Amino acid sequence: MVDERANPASSTAGNGSGGGAAGGSGSGGGGANRNRNRNRNRNRNRNRNRGGQSNGPGGAGAGGSGSGSGSASGSTGTRNGGRQASGSGGGPSKSGGGQPSRRGGGPSNRNRGGAQPGSSRHPSRAVALAPEPLAPRIIEPGLGATEVLPGEAAANRRHAVALCALASALPAVVVGVVVGLVASLVIGVIALVVVEVVVGYALWRAAPGVALRQVGAVQLSERDNRRLFNVTEGLCATFGLRMPDLYVVYDNVPNACALGRDASSAALVVTSGLLETMGPIELEGVIAHELAHVKRDDNGVSVIGLTLARLGGAGLLRRCVGANREYRADMVGASAVRFPRGLLDALRLMEQAPPPAGNSVFGPARFPATRHVWIDPSVDRRDQPAAIGDLDATSVRAAALSEW
Repeated sequence: MVDERANPASSTAGNGSGGGAAGGSGSGGGGANRNRNRNRNRNRNRNRNRGGQSNGPGGAGAGGSGSGSGSASGSTGTRNGGRQASGSGGGPSKSGGGQPSRRGGGPSNRNRGGAQPGSSRHPSRAVALAPEPLAPRIIEPGLGATEVLPGEAAANRRHAVALCALASALPAVVVGVVVGLVASLVIGVIALVVVEVVVGYALWRAAPGVALRQVGAVQLSERDNRRLFNVTEGLCATFGLRMPDLYVVYDNVPNACALGRDASSAALVVTSGLLETMGPIELEGVIAHELAHVKRDDNGVSVIGLTLARLGGAGLLRRCVGANREYRADMVGASAVRFPRGLLDALRLMEQAPPPAGNSVFGPARFPATRHVWIDPSVDRRDQPAAIGDLDATSVRAAALSEW
């Protein structure tokens, strides 16, 4: 046995060789570490210039140190251009075969700037498309339309003005000719125009009062018949009309009509027989029929026709008001109420009513001059068949409503 303490030179030499080896290894490891740090700093600068660094799960599997691993990590990082994810160990270990991890580096190579797989630098943006404009609904102004069109009311207003102009034309021409012969042609023309305007306007203003007196109507107050006022007020809200003035004709025959100059000054006339005969549903149907006349501005034509009929007879009233207007009001009125069959039942009750008395407003002496403004114009024609094409006959309208 040799005592090491007795041979200090050998012991020192052995440690020196070992230290030299260790020092060589240390110098080699230090050079690898410097290369790795340089490559890492270079990769960081590249990543900063390209928009960010990805810290993915691939670096978590790398570990260990050494010259071989450091070179592999540096070379791999160099080949990937700094897009490989850096882990906690700085590179793959020798036990991993010295190959770079593809879990962290693969997606980073495909997605620059540290973006997640499947994402895009400029994501798609949803664009709201404007809906196609709806085509306007076109309803022909025929008898079957269930709502009043603006063209109908405008046409009836023009018709009423035309009737006033035609009625005032004859006296205007007479005055104009006389003045032209006496004075001069220019003064005669001026007189013709003045008389035309004055007479037409006077007829327009006076016609409602003349018509109400002609049918014998008396104005009602709300306390006289609250049921009539409530039904009328509710239906006015449905039609978009102001509350009309309510009148009554004291007669046993159930009937009704709408008078007045226009929708803003309308007058609704009912008979006492109607108020006694009709139930709430039937009364609602009748009032809706008359408010349909007001909505269409039929009432202005009616009062002018009644005023002119005092001079020209019942045939003139028929030509003034036109044909099929009662049928048209049935279509509009029945569609505006909750129970359309109420108007049908009302017409059937009118057909079953007893004939008028001799002094009645609906008697043979007075009724022909006002026939075509009432909801039931067939009071004195129950035993006669309706004329072909007459849609205003009560029996024809009842048959049409029974098909609803």
